[in-house]
Amino acid sequence: MFAAAGLVIINKTDLLPYVDFDLEACSRHARSVNPDVQIVPVSAVSGEGVIDWYTWIDAQ
Repeated sequence: MFAAAGLVIINKTDLLPYVDFDLEACSRHARSVNPDVQIVPVSAVSGEGVIDWYTWIDAQ
C-alpha cells in the first residue's frame, strides 16, 4: 500500500495522548517501504496538518 503512495495522512492525532500508537514508528515503517512518501499528521479538532495536506493536494 505505501509503495505506491505519495502521501500518508495520519488522522486523529489529537487522540495520540490517549491511545497506544507510535507515530514515529508508523512513519519509519512507511518510509522503509517508500522513502519518498510524505507523511502528514492531521487533526481536524486542532487543525494541525490541514494546511500541509491542502498544500500537497494543490501541488498535484
